[in-house]
Amino acid sequence: MRAGKIIHRFMAAYNERDLEKFLGFMHPEFTSCLFESQHCLCSGIEDARKVYGRRFGKNKQLFVTTLNRIINDNIVVESQIIEGFDDNKTIHAIAIFELQNDKVKRASFVRREILTKDNISVLE
Repeated sequence: MRAGKIIHRFMAAYNERDLEKFLGFMHPEFTSCLFESQHCLCSGIEDARKVYGRRFGKNKQLFVTTLNRIINDNIVVESQIIEGFDDNKTIHAIAIFELQNDKVKRASFVRREILTKDNISVLE
């Protein structure tokens, strides 16, 4: 399956807050981190289950909108707006996904809280 389609389905599972479906897209060696600091958010499926289980449980309005997607072989980079994030924040994120064997092996994020969507543009 193509990388863009996998990430599209991965994000759909995120928006559904379907934990098992979401985890099903992850490589057994999945890691997630903040890009700039390299702070590890979770490592491995069981750690991801805890982190995303909490996030999905606490954030009933959680929803990601992809503004733009760039695909280069097994790397997918997205510009995203995440609404209903922790404490009901709206976040602009750059997400970098690396796939291996049709699974998301690594996810890195640059995240900034935004107060208004006016400063976010969509290329057409």
